[in-house]
Amino acid sequence: MRILKVEFRNFASYGNRTQVIEFEKDQSELYLVLGGNGAGKSTLAKVITYLCYGRVEGANLKDLPNRVNGNLWGKIWMESKGNQIEIQRGVSPGIFTVSINGTEYDVAGKSNLQEFLESEIYEIPYHVFKNVIILSVNDFKSFITMSPYDKKQIIDRIFGFSVINQMREMVKNKRRFIIDEIRTFDDEIRTLEDSIQSVFLKIEQYEEASKEKDASKITELKNKLVIFNETRKKLKDANDKTKLNVDVNDKNYKIKSSKETELKSEINSIKKGLDLYKNNTCPTCNSLLNSEFHIHIKKEKEEQLESLVFNYEKIKSEVLSIDEILKALREQGKQIHVKIGQLETQMTLLKGELIDLAEKDNEPSGHLKELIKEFKEKKEEKGHIKLNSEGEDYYLSILETLMGDDGIKNLAVRSILPSFNNNIFIMVKEMGIPFGIKFDDKFNCTIHHLGQEISPKTLSTGEKKKVDFVIIMALIKMIKIRFSSLNILFLDEIFSSIDADGVYHIINILHETIQDIGLNTFVINHTVLPSEYFDKKLEITKDAGFSEFTIESIR
Repeated sequence: MRILKVEFRNFASYGNRTQVIEFEKDQSELYLVLGGNGAGKSTLAKVITYLCYGRVEGANLKDLPNRVNGNLWGKIWMESKGNQIEIQRGVSPGIFTVSINGTEYDVAGKSNLQEFLESEIYEIPYHVFKNVIILSVNDFKSFITMSPYDKKQIIDRIFGFSVINQMREMVKNKRRFIIDEIRTFDDEIRTLEDSIQSVFLKIEQYEEASKEKDASKITELKNKLVIFNETRKKLKDANDKTKLNVDVNDKNYKIKSSKETELKSEINSIKKGLDLYKNNTCPTCNSLLNSEFHIHIKKEKEEQLESLVFNYEKIKSEVLSIDEILKALREQGKQIHVKIGQLETQMTLLKGELIDLAEKDNEPSGHLKELIKEFKEKKEEKGHIKLNSEGEDYYLSILETLMGDDGIKNLAVRSILPSFNNNIFIMVKEMGIPFGIKFDDKFNCTIHHLGQEISPKTLSTGEKKKVDFVIIMALIKMIKIRFSSLNILFLDEIFSSIDADGVYHIINILHETIQDIGLNTFVINHTVLPSEYFDKKLEITKDAGFSEFTIESIR
């Protein structure tokens, strides 16, 4: 998506006067954002995030409108896939409309409309947008110290590997089903082999026994057959009930699991919100958070967190309980299935005996030999089906490997890694950083100084900031390859703890990078920067407690 224009009012500290930011279609510019503490510099990124995704990390929608005026409203214009898109949102009252080429787009429900925007219009997941497009080096999880899991999550989302992960999960589930099917065929084949041996034994007994019909034997066989038939009916009823219970519990399991995931996400979100209160000071403006208003919010979040944790633990216990029930039911169903097969074999044998006795067959073993032939044919049929299933499982196992971390994804990462490392090398040299920085195909980072590998922990705060900036710029170039129409970037507090020479190099790299890849970049800083290096100056002031800004061209 290429953002063209943004309008908003009554967002956080901004008042009722409409604020407007408009971008040149074929030009990328470097903006210097100026303003005092609490003026609303970081709010600009939140506005665009809200207008695009309808949410802001760590904030409830009801907390976004200006506390005095309320009635938050905003509108964003963008281009995507040759279409002109207009999105309008508001809080108190709630507004959410989407127009495509001048025609309002309508689907059932706001969640469906948002899903349409993210999948069909933006093609940029919220996670990538909020963690990479809006960057604060102070909050950025550095790639040189980030856990392998966090790195995998970001890389998967940047390159669309989450789709491959979903396909791999589908393949794994299919394989589980096929493996269970193969085990069932093994059980049925063993049952048929046992039946064949049993019939062979019966033939031997028949060849040695008298041909004289025994009325009492017929009665005994009939009684057994009636008992077996009743038992079979009960087993089939039990099997049907077990299948029904499996379906019901499986459906409940999916619902509970989904709810568990949802609660966990809400808990993590609230915990992030509560982290702001740990030092009792706002990390952006250093204002104290001990007012009655903030204490009330903190208490409200803590109570909400306590309730969510209680519900999460409860539903987690329910999910585990349902999972155990499902395992027991499936095992029960499998045992019933085998018993039914064994019982039907015994009934077939009894029927064969009755037919032989009733017809006064001169060769009683003749029917049983036909039965052996039937059993062998069934065994051969089951063997062919099992062989096909084993072949399908083999190919699915190959597919699962290809979709794993060492398959297609690894090939894709290897194809872009030289360019990624080369970008880092060039920027490291330009900034005068005395280290060699390189990532392998697992995105593990090594840092070398004078031919020796060194630990990231030995870097000073300023050195870490410079290294983080270089990696961020290389990462943004990768993202631009993945999302070519993207044209906006926010950098918050990237110059803190960096010397004047480092600031000069960073601004130069920034200017070259945004011109090269086409990104309108907003640089937010709490200390004075040389404005002559920037294209435009966006200065935020406060009048009667309300924020507003002016934009001035510098170059």
